[in-house]
Amino acid sequence: MNGSLAARSVLVWHRVIRPPVRERRFWIVQAMVVGLAAAHLLIDLVSAAEPSTVPAGVPVALLLAPVSYAALRYGLSGSVATAVWATLLWLPDLLLPRDRGHVGNDLIELALVIAVAVFVGYHIDAERLERARAEGARSEQRATEARYRQLFDTNAAPILVASRLGTILDANPAARALVPEDVVGRSVHDILGSGTDAIGDGTGSIIAISTPQAGLHYYRVNVARVPAKPEEEPLTQLVLQDVTEERAEGERVHRFAELLLKVQEEERRRIAQELHDEPLQLLVHLARSLERLEATPQTPATLAENLKESRRETLDIATRLRAVVAGLRPPALEQLGLAPALRGFLADVGDTTTIPANLQVTGTEMRLPPEVELAAFRISQEAVNNVIRHADARRLLLTLDFDDGGLCLRVVDDGRGFDPAALDTQLPAGHLGLLGMRERAALAGGRLTIRSAPGQGTTVTATFACVADRPPAAGQSEPGRTASSAARTSS
Repeated sequence: MNGSLAARSVLVWHRVIRPPVRERRFWIVQAMVVGLAAAHLLIDLVSAAEPSTVPAGVPVALLLAPVSYAALRYGLSGSVATAVWATLLWLPDLLLPRDRGHVGNDLIELALVIAVAVFVGYHIDAERLERARAEGARSEQRATEARYRQLFDTNAAPILVASRLGTILDANPAARALVPEDVVGRSVHDILGSGTDAIGDGTGSIIAISTPQAGLHYYRVNVARVPAKPEEEPLTQLVLQDVTEERAEGERVHRFAELLLKVQEEERRRIAQELHDEPLQLLVHLARSLERLEATPQTPATLAENLKESRRETLDIATRLRAVVAGLRPPALEQLGLAPALRGFLADVGDTTTIPANLQVTGTEMRLPPEVELAAFRISQEAVNNVIRHADARRLLLTLDFDDGGLCLRVVDDGRGFDPAALDTQLPAGHLGLLGMRERAALAGGRLTIRSAPGQGTTVTATFACVADRPPAAGQSEPGRTASSAARTSS
């Protein structure tokens, strides 16, 4: 406030040194001052010679008329210049001998004239300056409104302006083209299928609008509150961003990813079947042949010992190959369901690592749709393998929570953790599988979240809303049973 007042004072007083000397009316006013001064001097001279017959001079207060006129027309520069000019013209009268010019009275009245000139002129200039600023602000506001209106009308995106109650007050041409009737005066619910309050202040809501000309289009609704004065009703602006192509591209990517995962699973199934039917069977036959050669009486002792060692290595290779086959396509997943398959997987983990890995099941175990069971198994498999390879954890817990609404899967470890936000901006080494888990969950109709922080472990949660596919297979464990990762007995 003080800064604004100081700036205004500087601008006003700057005009004092620039009187309107090029204005013809200004010089007419100065001529009037000359006439008053001359008349006053003449009357004082005459009254000194004939004091009884001539009045005592023209009143100095008459100068207020030209000074006030100059102030009203030219502001401070005109009024001060006129007052100074009048003072200079009054000097001959003030210098008359023997107080013929009434020095005392005239000086008081001249001081009053100068004060009036400064006061009135200053306030006139200040008022004009404020009026000019207000007019400039109004012009800028009108220009801003014109620019906004131009952007509003020419914007290709449909824009609606609604009241607090959801009544549409204005719409640009793109929004009016959405429906054949006039949208102004109708409610947002009629046009978008949802009121302003339902949409809220956020963005990202996707709506579908069908028009006879363009057919079905999808729009993302971006909502913004329009600033309003305290006495005005708050308004809401809704910008509809056409995301039809973006949505179609997303669906194409989704279908491609779904097809890619399906092909991947089919390839895994084929490779697992081929490994089981040929190499694995050949290794089993080879182990039996080595056993028969070892048991032959004609076989030397040294050779028999070598055959025995070869048979052990062959069986070890067969065991490892059987584990690879189980990892590619675990038979228990199709035959028994998710929980038994994960128990077998954690048992295999216990054979190869020292990390205590436990499975905890809550709720009533049930068979889920095959795509959900496969996605949950692959997510668990990838999450556990990430813990083994990167987390440096001491404990690992996998939980399955079955309920009427579907399945909640959690993989929790107490390892080193990481920053999940980095997954959205970059692809750090070792974390590509986390992105794949999200895609698998989404393709199966679920949602995957990752909660982690450096030094605080990691929790991977996958939720699937689905209906039980069929009752649990015979031989499944009772709800709540915990399977530890104790080593499995090799067959």
